[in-house]
Amino acid sequence: MHPAGIDEIHEILFRLGLATLLGAILGVDRDLHRKPAGLRVLAMVGLGACGVVMASTMLDHSTSDGLLRAVQGVLTGIGFLGAGVIMHAQGKDEVHGLTTAATIWISAIVGVICGAGQFLLAISIFSIAWFLLIGGRWFERWIVSWTVDQNPHSNDDGAKPEMRIAKQQGSEQAHTSDLQ
Repeated sequence: MHPAGIDEIHEILFRLGLATLLGAILGVDRDLHRKPAGLRVLAMVGLGACGVVMASTMLDHSTSDGLLRAVQGVLTGIGFLGAGVIMHAQGKDEVHGLTTAATIWISAIVGVICGAGQFLLAISIFSIAWFLLIGGRWFERWIVSWTVDQNPHSNDDGAKPEMRIAKQQGSEQAHTSDLQ
């Protein structure tokens, strides 16, 4: 084992730092919406995924098989973590936590890609995921208000789109039964 040069140390710290930072930023959205996996969890997911890929490439220079097994192991393990935040509402047709589980998965993928040294790809995937977390919520509400209410300026009281549809249908049924 040879001592690491200063450039190698900078490269290691940059990869680990970028994966941690991007995961943490994705986690901010989850924290703001009081979800079970937030800044710290997603930062650690990115950091851990990056570390596993970096260790795999440092330990096994000769083949890509070791790297592929490391990536497969990370994504399998993350699947269990993501499954832990998905909950089915008992007696209802509602599932909660899917966006958080997907965000955990994306954070791991960004970490894997940072560990592989593909920074432009990692930042591109992160940027699209961040846009989906922030802009997707607005777009989803806009579509629901446009299709259900036919009035994009209505008050949606912060309910999830599927809840608004159910409320709208329920009030229409109540109104219809009042008329009969």
